[in-house]
Amino acid sequence: MDKNQLDLTGFWAERYLSEDRVNDNVKSALNLFIIWERARDKSALILDDLKTKFIIRQIYEIKWSNENFITNLKRFYERRLPEVQQKANLCGRGPFLAVVVSDPNPVLKKMITPTEEDVVNLNMIECKMKYRKWVGEKFSIHNSISDQETNHDLTLLFGKNTADLENDLTEKWDGSIKKVESDLVGSNGWNNLKQLFNVFNGTVNYLILRNFEGMPDKFEYNDIDLLTEDEKIRYIIDGNFSLYGDNISRLKLKLGNDVVEFDFRYLKNQNYFDEKWIKDLLKRRVFHHNGFYVPCQEDYFYTLLYHAIVHKGIISDKAQKRLTNLAKELKINEASETTFSDIDKAKEMLDKYMKRMNYRYSNSLIYRTKHNQYMRLTKVAIFLARTQGLRFLLGAMKHKMEVSLSNTKEHIEKKGKVIDQTDYDLRN
Repeated sequence: MDKNQLDLTGFWAERYLSEDRVNDNVKSALNLFIIWERARDKSALILDDLKTKFIIRQIYEIKWSNENFITNLKRFYERRLPEVQQKANLCGRGPFLAVVVSDPNPVLKKMITPTEEDVVNLNMIECKMKYRKWVGEKFSIHNSISDQETNHDLTLLFGKNTADLENDLTEKWDGSIKKVESDLVGSNGWNNLKQLFNVFNGTVNYLILRNFEGMPDKFEYNDIDLLTEDEKIRYIIDGNFSLYGDNISRLKLKLGNDVVEFDFRYLKNQNYFDEKWIKDLLKRRVFHHNGFYVPCQEDYFYTLLYHAIVHKGIISDKAQKRLTNLAKELKINEASETTFSDIDKAKEMLDKYMKRMNYRYSNSLIYRTKHNQYMRLTKVAIFLARTQGLRFLLGAMKHKMEVSLSNTKEHIEKKGKVIDQTDYDLRN
């Protein structure tokens, strides 16, 4: 498919695409198309077109239970779905087709929006916009436009990430449609921590901050401290979650016969760590051999030190022992047996690291002032005015007012919460 002939008309984020292609030698990857029930009268036409552009690997007919359909939609689209009932009415509640394809000639570009960065396949975007025109409804066709989104969607639909599902697929579709009667994984509760982590691995950018040594089978502490980008992780855990009324930072969750408490730490607005540090933590995360993501060893050491000094104000005996062992493993020469029993000496070590990495203490008045919500909105307004023009800024302000006016319990229960246009990213 010639990149110069691609028609992306109607794709909201077209202006955020890079000029240059990412890599012309990328191997074929899986992507997903969903033809919702009310669009299935055009399924033959769409499938014929897909055959000319991609390799169809498998087609599933998926039936969600009527009682869980709305909840499934909320979990699948997370915060990106402003009016879930409207979406359900538009796509229909009956069986839908999930078409898994491979693209032998992907056209990849970076897409950098105000809220995230990803590498997207322009072939998928063009087909989505074209099929929606054929059907006549804006969101009647869903498809994944990046590896990240494909992994998210397949994990929730089938409980398997992209790599695991591909192992089950033949090189080419045999013409049969597999019928699946199942809600999204976790719809009827979670069996254990291992199952939950497996879904996190395929859907969100996260890490377990500390005390993870015995997980997922056992751990000695009262809660799990989890760092992630934003609250979409809460929708994946529980489709009944709402930004209105629910505590977004703490959750008690039943996992099989156990009850586990989570403490969620997000990139913005909590001032738990410097935002720059949080971004780096998530970029440098490593996969633990027990099946979940944790900080790299150096980050584990310094976040544990920061937590003890800044958040707790005391370095407990357990923390001293763990910090001492980590310092030896990292060969930090300035750390001795007594360093962590003296909070002033430990603070000097932390100060040097923070300065070297250009991180700021998030509890300082300067940091809190610079990163409060009003300052953030002012910076965004200036950025939009300079880059997109005054008309675009006024439109964004109008939408922000709609967001605020919709933030009532009555409106959310009836229609859902209106969200920022920048949240209409890869899912639409």
